[in-house]
Amino acid sequence: MMILLVTLVSTSGCMGGMGLDVTGGPDTSLYSGSIPVSDEDATDKIVIRDTVAKAQLGSGFIQEIPWFNSENGNSGIVSFIREDNSVGKVCRDFIVSKHSYDGIAQYTGEICRTRMTKSWTLNALDLQS
Repeated sequence: MMILLVTLVSTSGCMGGMGLDVTGGPDTSLYSGSIPVSDEDATDKIVIRDTVAKAQLGSGFIQEIPWFNSENGNSGIVSFIREDNSVGKVCRDFIVSKHSYDGIAQYTGEICRTRMTKSWTLNALDLQS
């Protein structure tokens, strides 16, 4: 009995500075969701835009073009691209997935080629629910 009492007294000192409140309520010093959710990383947008722009479109629609962002490790698959030039400029609508530490998400987007510089501009990248 004496050994048990000595063990309890000696081990309780090890935890004294940890701030454990075993008699009170829950620990409210940390909150779920306290890390702010950021918008898509700007570098992801550039990589996705470039992947869709470089796609070689033939007859039909493009299926499963992988993309990878070496700056943050995010990746995904462009699973659909449709090109349209009915508005006087070339635009491509697409569906893309994004795999990141936040999980997997799916987006729809649009890029269009500018008339003057012939470069591609990302006009939309919208998260699908």
